[in-house]
Amino acid sequence: MKTKMPLNEAETIACKYADMLMPYCERIEIAGSIRRRKAEVGDIEIVAKPLPALDLFGSPKGYHDLSLPLPAVKNGQRYKQYALPEGINLDLFIVLPPAQWGVIFALRTGGAEFSKKLVTPKRYGGFLPSVYVVKDGAVHRVDSGEMIPTPEESDFFNLCELGWIKPEERNGTCSKCN
Repeated sequence: MKTKMPLNEAETIACKYADMLMPYCERIEIAGSIRRRKAEVGDIEIVAKPLPALDLFGSPKGYHDLSLPLPAVKNGQRYKQYALPEGINLDLFIVLPPAQWGVIFALRTGGAEFSKKLVTPKRYGGFLPSVYVVKDGAVHRVDSGEMIPTPEESDFFNLCELGWIKPEERNGTCSKCN
């Protein structure tokens, strides 16, 4: 069984690591159960959009590598996991194109059942209009493959015709979540 820690302790640790990464990010936010204000936290989730990396001549050469000075348990380009010395895992989700911030931030905030409904078509009991599919962290039209911009979480919610749902209500307690 996974060990949990109090919200305030996990939030302090999350802020410490988010602050380490902030200089290399266009945007960085704490997500998951910390954002949902759960009393006990089993892991830390951070969503980050790296700044473009430039070569010596100022030309783009991709994006900054968002890595912490710790050994990574998982070390992909878009997802990294660290077993922190403070006794909790940190999951780092990196928003790289074609992924859109709004989709990734909503999904990584969770809860798990809510996130599952966000990517499930309405005809199967989810929130996503059936003309869309979520693929590679972005929303696409099923018929044309066209990517639909969702730069903010509210854009993704509006696309799903949900309106705003506070993170702390995404634990299955909101009327739309049941």
